Amino acid sequence: MPKKTYSESMQTKNNILIAAQKVFANKGFNKASLTDIAREANVTRGAIYWHYENKTALLASLLEEEARKLNLVSTLSSAAHENQTDPLGQLKQWALAHFNEDSKSFFNSSVMVIFESIIHSDISIEAREQLEELINLRFLSIEDALRNAVSLQQLPSDCDVELASVYIQATMFGLIMQMRQDNMKHSASYYKCIIECMFNHLGEIKRKNNPY
Repeated sequence: MPKKTYSESMQTKNNILIAAQKVFANKGFNKASLTDIAREANVTRGAIYWHYENKTALLASLLEEEARKLNLVSTLSSAAHENQTDPLGQLKQWALAHFNEDSKSFFNSSVMVIFESIIHSDISIEAREQLEELINLRFLSIEDALRNAVSLQQLPSDCDVELASVYIQATMFGLIMQMRQDNMKHSASYYKCIIECMFNHLGEIKRKNNPY
C-alpha cells in the first residue's frame, strides 16, 4: 500500500475531528468510543491513534482548532511573543474576538458543553487534568503578554502580572457565561465597553497593594 501524502494525512485527521464532534454530540464524551469515531470517520482505530493519543486529545484538538478558526490562538500567541511591539493591543484583540457572532456560536456548541462538563466534574479525572492543562497554558500566555506590556511600559513596572492575569481570566469567564445565559442578546459593542474598562484598570493591579 503506498504511503499517504501529507495532504491525505491531514484530510484523514480532519475527517476524524469531524466524526469525533458528531459522535461526542450524539453520545456524550463518556459513552463515545474510539470505535464509534473510527466507524463514523470510515477509518481504523489505528488511524486515530496515529494522530491522537486518546479521546481527550481528540476533544482538546477540537477545541484548539475552533479557537484557531476564531483567531483566539493567533492573537494570544502574538501578544505573548517576546518581539511583539503592542502586546496590550494584541491581548485586547484576543479578548474582543470572544464576542463576535462566530465565537458566540462556538461558546454555545456541544463541544464547549462537553469541555465544561469534564472540567467541572470528577467523572473522568484523567481527562479533566489533561484539559485543565489547556487552561493553564492560556493563563501563562496571558502572563507573558502582560510581562511584555510591562517591558514596553504599556503597564507600570510594579504591575502584578499574575494577579492581572487572574483578573482577565475571571472577567472573560464571567462575560462568556453571561453571553450564553442571555442567549447572545447583547451586541459586540456591549462586551467591547466592558473589555475596554477592564484593560483601562490593569495598571492599577500593583504588587505593593497585594496582601498575600
